[in-house]
Amino acid sequence: MVMRPTLYFDFLNPEAPPLVVNIRDDNNGPPRFRDLMKQWPVKKVLTSRDINYSQVVMPRDQVEDFILPKLLPAEQNSINRGQQFPIKVRDLDTMTEYQLCLWENGSSYVLTSGWSASFVRRRVLQIGEEVGFNWDERLRLLSFTVLSRPPVPRQGG
Repeated sequence: MVMRPTLYFDFLNPEAPPLVVNIRDDNNGPPRFRDLMKQWPVKKVLTSRDINYSQVVMPRDQVEDFILPKLLPAEQNSINRGQQFPIKVRDLDTMTEYQLCLWENGSSYVLTSGWSASFVRRRVLQIGEEVGFNWDERLRLLSFTVLSRPPVPRQGG
């Protein structure tokens, strides 16, 4: 536990000098940007394949490092045998949940069975946008967010 000295002003008694009060500082201030980036260990810049087909191709190394180890052994085996594993995906931007399937497709992992309708069309996702995924161990679901969208070109005028 860290204690941080803080000045306390008694506004009801303006003549009184400020007191130094120690306040407990559990989280040492607001999160730093680099700490927020760790929340999304699986990142993907969307390609035409992700937008035009009914699946998103996820980076193999990131899925193997940050999602598969958090699944139960039977779930891992199912995915690694090429079976489509039903997985709940929560869009944290809209707080909506969808049932998709995660499976290994040769050299990559894909999310399918509703990707286009649940995410591409509903969120109007575009090529070049970056999305993030994170496995929530407590809720046993995959969290999703749109991390960045390319700037909209301004019309001359």
